[in-house]
Amino acid sequence: MQALAYYLDQPSGTFTAKQQDVPDPGPGEVRLRVAKTSVCQSDVVIYKVGLPRIKEWPALLLHEVCCVVDAVGDGVTKFAPGDLVGIGCDIPCGDLDCIYCGRDGTGDWTSCPNTQATGHEFPGFARSHAVLPAWFVELGPIVKFPPGFNPDHACQLEPLACCLEGMTRVNACIENRIVVLLGAGSQSTYALQCAQAMGARKIILVNRGAERLERVLRDFGDDTVVGVRWDDNVVENVLRECLPFNEPHFVMVNAPAQPAYELAPKLMGYGTVLDAHAGVKGAAGKPRIAHEVDLNNDIHYRLQVYQATHGSSMRGINLAAQFLSDGKLPKLDLMTNDSERFKHDKIPQAIARASDSDSLKVIIDWD
Repeated sequence: MQALAYYLDQPSGTFTAKQQDVPDPGPGEVRLRVAKTSVCQSDVVIYKVGLPRIKEWPALLLHEVCCVVDAVGDGVTKFAPGDLVGIGCDIPCGDLDCIYCGRDGTGDWTSCPNTQATGHEFPGFARSHAVLPAWFVELGPIVKFPPGFNPDHACQLEPLACCLEGMTRVNACIENRIVVLLGAGSQSTYALQCAQAMGARKIILVNRGAERLERVLRDFGDDTVVGVRWDDNVVENVLRECLPFNEPHFVMVNAPAQPAYELAPKLMGYGTVLDAHAGVKGAAGKPRIAHEVDLNNDIHYRLQVYQATHGSSMRGINLAAQFLSDGKLPKLDLMTNDSERFKHDKIPQAIARASDSDSLKVIIDWD
């Protein structure tokens, strides 16, 4: 069959629509029809400056996706035509014997030296149809949603999974605790909703710009949520909001900028978990951001935890699917307004809108 794909020729370049053949699925394979893709800030970075992980151009971008199963190959029993599925970005290396990714592996795909990601080493979903290889169908991050589930929600599975990986790695760091979120973009908005669903005592949202901070507070705030402007007094103001506690219990860096990594350790106190969630990267790679930690007086005697999450494993994917299917994020639709919805022939405009300072989650419709 014929399918439509949009290839980006180079960073800051041009998307070109191409018709290409998509075969019937072979044994163990699944053919998908793309329903919705949402735009990640990684897509914005790739479009503007590229990433070292993308070795070949033209490239297929977009990795936050939900699809309808179009056809299945012999031996496939987990999925059937018509199923709505969500797909994760971080995927196995394809080696069935890999100690991380294989049948008997740990599932820690991001630890594998041959790790892959859709929109990076594995072709992204800026295309109408795709065939998933048998190893992806067997081992990869693909989950089925209940009949009638909203595709606008399903395409947000992957970023939500990444968020939940960071918020659940350490037990009991959210429930009845003080949560600080640095940045007010889409990842912090997911984290805010998850923290509400998980019973946080208070959520402190920190952002430089007023426009997006005001939008998130207006649409997602409740009596547990406060906003703090990121200015010269941000440390003092955040700690004041933590009272009667002396410090936050959980700090999540959702701003992919060096100042966020310099601010976060200043908020660390007794028992604080810091999740370095939004990495700093660009066309030149990943800059070194140094910070000294006292392993005895901080890590041991103050019980501090420094962790990082980027991407997600099947644990995060399954947890996100559960949160979505159970309706634990009832305000999710407010992340996308009419100005953040595009048809598939408007990918450059969708990416441009996603880069705006007031935007949360841009969705591209393929139906």
